[in-house]
Amino acid sequence: ATFFGAEAIGFPEDLGTLAAGKLADIQILDLDPLADIRNTNSVRFVMINGELFDANTMAQLWPVERPAPDRFWVDDTPPSR
Repeated sequence: ATFFGAEAIGFPEDLGTLAAGKLADIQILDLDPLADIRNTNSVRFVMINGELFDANTMAQLWPVERPAPDRFWVDDTPPSR
């Protein structure tokens, strides 16, 4: 299905199948999703455009280690009493 989608948008040389030199975004799971569909929630790493990230923090791990960007929607301020 992904090959035909890549072909439909004119990028079958770059997308749609796994092969050396093609672009790929992948998720690496801790648990087997075939054993239990709930295991799809066990994402450990994410690769986007050839860069590897920690899925929980989105800190970049490879090719350069970088902390995750600030998330404006997260407020780490302790509640006032």
